[in-house]
Amino acid sequence: MEWLKVKEKALFYSYILPLFFFPISTAGAGISSGLLILTYGISGYWRNWRSVFNRLWAVPLLLLIVWTAFGLFWTTNFFYGAKVIEAAGYGFFGLFGATMPWKEKWIKTLIRFFILGLLINAILAFLMTWHVLPWRNVNNLPYTGFGGHIYLSLAIVHVFLWMVWDLKFQWNFKRWLNIAIAIILFAQLVLAQGRSGQLLFIILLPAAILMLYKGKWRYWLSLVILLCVSGMMFVPSVYGMFALGVHQLIHFNIHATDINSSWGLRIIAMIGGVMMFLSHPLFGVGTGSFLSSITAIQDAHMLPKTPLFIMNTAANSFISEAAVLGVLGLGLFIWFLWGVLKEAWSDRMMPQNWFALSYISIFIVGGLYNSLNWGYADSITIALMAGLPLNRFFIPVCDARKNV
Repeated sequence: MEWLKVKEKALFYSYILPLFFFPISTAGAGISSGLLILTYGISGYWRNWRSVFNRLWAVPLLLLIVWTAFGLFWTTNFFYGAKVIEAAGYGFFGLFGATMPWKEKWIKTLIRFFILGLLINAILAFLMTWHVLPWRNVNNLPYTGFGGHIYLSLAIVHVFLWMVWDLKFQWNFKRWLNIAIAIILFAQLVLAQGRSGQLLFIILLPAAILMLYKGKWRYWLSLVILLCVSGMMFVPSVYGMFALGVHQLIHFNIHATDINSSWGLRIIAMIGGVMMFLSHPLFGVGTGSFLSSITAIQDAHMLPKTPLFIMNTAANSFISEAAVLGVLGLGLFIWFLWGVLKEAWSDRMMPQNWFALSYISIFIVGGLYNSLNWGYADSITIALMAGLPLNRFFIPVCDARKNV
C-alpha cells in the first residue's frame, strides 16, 4: 500500500512540475517531463488506455500526431520536422492524464505549483532588474526573469483568469492571498515587454468577469479594469511598446524595405503560410517545411526577404498547421481544440474545468498572432490541460453551479 502511494505521488508531481518549472527553468521542465514518461510507465495506469476514448479530444489528437509524423514523407527539412513532431508528441501527456486517478488534492497542488513558479520568477525578475542579484533577465529584457516574455505574459493572464474564479469561491486561496499575488504579477505584466499577454488581459479578463458574476456591479468592475489598463499607458515602457506596435501596423507595406519589425514579420509569415496552403491545400508543404518553403517564396520575390529573422512558423497556430499539413491537419487541430473546449465548457464552474478553459481561451485567441502549437511550453501545457479530469465532476466545491 505504501509503495502504491509513493508511485502515485511521483506520478502526479512529475505531471505537475513542468507547469512549475516553465517560468524559471526549461531544463527543470524537460527533466520533469521525462520523469512523467518514466513514472507513468512504472505506475501501470496505462492499462486504463480504453478510458482515453471517453474523452472528446482523444481521437483527433491521436490522428493529428500520426498525420504530423506522416508529413515527414514529403518534408524538405527533417530537422525542423523533428521539432514539430516533438511538439505534437507532447500530446501523449494529455492521454496519460486521461487515465490517471485524479483527486481534489492533486488539482489544488497543480494550480498552486503553477502559480508558485510564476511568483518565484516574478520576485527574481524584480531583483535581477534592480541589480540586487547578479543574473541577467532572458534576452536582457527587464522584469522577465528566467521566462520568455511572450510565454510569461500569457501565463500571467492565465493566473488572472483563474483568480476571477477563485476570488468568488475561495477554493484554493483566501481572497487576501489572491489579491497579493495579483498585485505582484500585474506589476510584472505591466513592466515586462509582453504585448501578447497584455492584449489578452484586455480581451479575456472582462469576459471572465461577466461570465462568472451577476449584478450590475460587474459592469463597474469591468470599467475599473479598463481604467487600470488605461493607466498602463502612463508607464513609459508600456506606452512605447503599444505606440510602436500601432506605428508598425499603420506603416507596414509589404513592398517596403524596412519589414523587420514585430508586426511586419508576423504579417509576412502569415501571408507566406496562406500562400503555402493555397498551393498545397490538401496535404500542405510537409512537416517542418515552413522555413524552406517561405524562403523559396522570398527567393522568387513574391514576399520580401527577412535576413534578420529565421521564419519557421506563420506566427499563427492555425495558419501554421494549414501550411505544413493542409486542410486535413488544420481540421484535426481544430477538432482537438473543440473537444477540449467542449469538455471544459460543459461544467465550467468546476475548478479544473475553469482552469483548463482559461488556458484554452488563451491558446485559441493568442494563437491568432503566435504559433503556440509548436512552442515547447505551450504544446506541453495544452496537453496537460486536456489531461485534467474535465469530464469527471468529483470535486465538492460548494456546488459552484448553484452559486452562479
